[in-house]
Amino acid sequence: MDFDIPDAWWHEAEMTSFRPQSSGYLALPNEEFQVQLVPIEQVDPPLRDHSVTWFHHDRMVTILRGFRSNARLPAIVAHCPPGANKFPFAVRDGLHRFYASVAIGFTHVPLSIRPYIDICDL
Repeated sequence: MDFDIPDAWWHEAEMTSFRPQSSGYLALPNEEFQVQLVPIEQVDPPLRDHSVTWFHHDRMVTILRGFRSNARLPAIVAHCPPGANKFPFAVRDGLHRFYASVAIGFTHVPLSIRPYIDICDL
C-alpha cells in the first residue's frame, strides 16, 4: 500500500518504539451491529484521491495515541460489496483507523459490518 504518515506525527504520538501486543486494536462494543476481527488482507484499502488532503493531523495522532494506550476505539465500518473477489470487505468509514492499523503492523482490524449500499443508487 502506498501511503505515508509524516514522521513528525509518528513522533508526536510517541509511536517510534511501539510494537503491537495483539493482532488488532480494541474496539468499542456496538449494540446494533456485531464487531468482527478480520484479517487486514481481506479489507479493500480505501482509494486515495490525490486531489484532497489524505490524512488529517489531529485525527491520525489521536488514533495512534489510542493504539499506544490500548484504548477502545470505534470499529471500522465496512460492508461486503456484491461480486467481491479479492477483498470480501470494503471500508465505508474508518480510513484513518485502517491505515494507522496497517502502519503499526496489526494483522487484523475490527469491523462493524453494515448492509451494502450502492452509492449510485442514492
